[in-house]
Amino acid sequence: MAISAGTLGRQSEWLDKLNSGADMRTMDLDEFMAAVVAKASTPNNRFAFSIFPRYLFEFRETYGKDFIDECRARYPTALVSLRRRDVLRQAVSFARARQTKQYAATLPARRDARYDFDLIAQCYFYICESNAFWDSYLGLRELEVDRYLYEDLLDDASGFILNLATRLDVDRPTNFGARTSVQRDALTEEWLERFQQDLKARSPLFAYDRRLPIKRSGRNLINLARRRLVGHHPFKY
Repeated sequence: MAISAGTLGRQSEWLDKLNSGADMRTMDLDEFMAAVVAKASTPNNRFAFSIFPRYLFEFRETYGKDFIDECRARYPTALVSLRRRDVLRQAVSFARARQTKQYAATLPARRDARYDFDLIAQCYFYICESNAFWDSYLGLRELEVDRYLYEDLLDDASGFILNLATRLDVDRPTNFGARTSVQRDALTEEWLERFQQDLKARSPLFAYDRRLPIKRSGRNLINLARRRLVGHHPFKY
C-alpha cells in the first residue's frame, strides 16, 4: 500500500538481519544505521521501518542506545502506530507464521502448520504485551504518534497515505492502492472456531510462560562456565 507509492520509504522489518543483511553483531553503530536506512529508503531519501519491541531491545543490548532516539537524532522522524483491532485473528495468523516461517503473503511457506492451542494463546499474550509496551513507551515519553487500526484502512486507506505524505514532506502520491485486503483464509477461520471452542474447556493460563529456554550450544556452555550467560531479551521468540 504505502510501498507502492514509491516516495514514502520501503517499509519493512529492516532491523531483522534476515531482511536487511545488516548484522548488529558485526557492524558498528554508524555502519548499521547507514545499512538499514539505505534498505528502508526510496530514491527521494525517505525511509520507513516496521519496528517491533524485540528489535528495540536487541539494538539496546548491542549498542546501548534506543533505536528511535538514534533515528530522531540523525533524521527528521515521525512515528505511526498501526495495529489490528481483531487481536485473536492476528494471533491465529501469527501462530501459523511461527510454524511455517511465512511472515508475509509474498514469502513461501517453509513447513506445514498444525493447530496448536497453546501456541495461539502464547501469540495472543505476546501481541497484547507488545501493544501494552508501545502504549507505555510512547506514553512515558510523550512522543507524538499517529494511530491507525488496520481494519479501518481496508476500504479506503487514502487518508492514511495522505498523512504519511504530509509527515514525510512529499507530494501526495497518486500511484497507490487505496484499498487493501485482510489476509484470511478457510484455515484461519477453522483454527479460530476450534480455539474458541477449546477455550470452554481449557485455560490459556497454562500456555503462558515468559521464561524462554536457553539454546544448547557450545558458546552458551562456555558462557555458563564463565558465569556470563545472559537470558533472552524481552519479546524475543
